[in-house]
Amino acid sequence: MASRSLRAAVIELLEENNLPTSDIDEGKALFALIQNEKVIGTGGLEFFGDCALLRSLTVKKDWQGQGLGKFITRQLEEICRNKGIANIYLLTTTAEDFFRKEGYRVVNRADAPLSIKNSSEFSTVCSSTGILMSKII
Repeated sequence: MASRSLRAAVIELLEENNLPTSDIDEGKALFALIQNEKVIGTGGLEFFGDCALLRSLTVKKDWQGQGLGKFITRQLEEICRNKGIANIYLLTTTAEDFFRKEGYRVVNRADAPLSIKNSSEFSTVCSSTGILMSKII
């Protein structure tokens, strides 16, 4: 799958699952899980020095419940480890329980690093009701 069409397929899956796409640009690292040349799961990362922001983890509805979300999360964590990043943050309005099971803990939004607070995800894309979570890997 060509890079441009892969990005378009990822954005389409995000939109199908009502996740924000307005700030998906070339500066975001996207992970795509592909089956039979179709994107069935995705997640993203933004890097901010010594921490990262996990973005828009989702799995196509007919593939959910098979552990693919866990698989993608662990792959994204491995990417961070390989880059020497030990602290991952995320914002969620719907998946707090999933991420708790993966070892993430709720963090007060006021305690987020300045780089995370200044991200588009934190400041504009994810509503102020989004729950901030973090994990040290």
